[in-house]
Amino acid sequence: MRFIQVGVGGFGRVWLDVIDKDRRAKMVGLVDLNGKALEGACEKYGYDESICYTSLATALKEADAEALVCSTPPAVHRKQVVAGLKAGLHVISEKPMAESMADCKAMLAAAEKTGNVYVVSQNYRYRPETYTMAQLVQKGTIGEIGQVKVDFYKGIGFGGFRAQMPYPLLIDMSIHHFDLIRYITRLNPVSVRGEAWNPKWSHFKGDCSNSVVFTMSNEARVLYNGSWCAKGDYCDWNGNWLIEGTRGTIVYRKGTITLNSAPNDYRVEKSGEMPLRKMRKTQQSAVLDNFIKCIKSGDRPHTDVQDNIHSIGMVFAAVNAVKTGRQVSLGKSG
Repeated sequence: MRFIQVGVGGFGRVWLDVIDKDRRAKMVGLVDLNGKALEGACEKYGYDESICYTSLATALKEADAEALVCSTPPAVHRKQVVAGLKAGLHVISEKPMAESMADCKAMLAAAEKTGNVYVVSQNYRYRPETYTMAQLVQKGTIGEIGQVKVDFYKGIGFGGFRAQMPYPLLIDMSIHHFDLIRYITRLNPVSVRGEAWNPKWSHFKGDCSNSVVFTMSNEARVLYNGSWCAKGDYCDWNGNWLIEGTRGTIVYRKGTITLNSAPNDYRVEKSGEMPLRKMRKTQQSAVLDNFIKCIKSGDRPHTDVQDNIHSIGMVFAAVNAVKTGRQVSLGKSG
């Protein structure tokens, strides 16, 4: 499959590496406003400068491509993704889909109108830890889920666009965890309430700490506590999880999953560490693999825009809730 990639510096280098290693993929266009980023990509991967562009519009006209990878800041995703879809290309973009629900809905509409595939790179789904938790829940190992707690605490000195966002954790990072909540529990949220704040030592302009509670479709509650200016690194990027069901709990901490069986009352009858499920491909490599396979087969990719609109909807509903101090129904966040 022939690819154009827009955004080849910064995180774009991850996608350059993923595409280079997949024998089914071929790069036919590199797009970036930064000439040094283009030069660096060519030097590392042996691309000819003839496939380099500073304009996506020009690349879409001149490069014989089938797909577009968009690895740029979310503020420009709508313009680039819609342009790619209208040009007849299938698209992968980095998360979050965009910075507003209106933009996300416009991208969804473009995908549905053109009939082309648009996938959002929710790479956290493709990790042995999260895949194992999802499999345990899907098999009914802990029964029906009643409550979930997810804690995410890191202290990260981001600069650039993240430092200027109004709610940097919720908008830029929590999409991963909100998507995992849907993926692992197999439940969709119906409402959310919460608060956000900015500790005195934070270098972020916007509120980078928050606590929100989602009510799920089966009346279960999911509590999400997070901070990007924590005084210490207390978890890995997946966060810490406590998933409670009618028959027991799943506990995740830094790569370790513990299953506590409590089929009667509140006493744990059996507890043990669960082996992680093996995966042939992980992270962005798995996103690309699912993308290519589904385009060839006609199946729906796991994280296409039709699915991801529900995960990003959680983000903007949570933003609305912390801004207004009110409970917000999903579907009314844009």
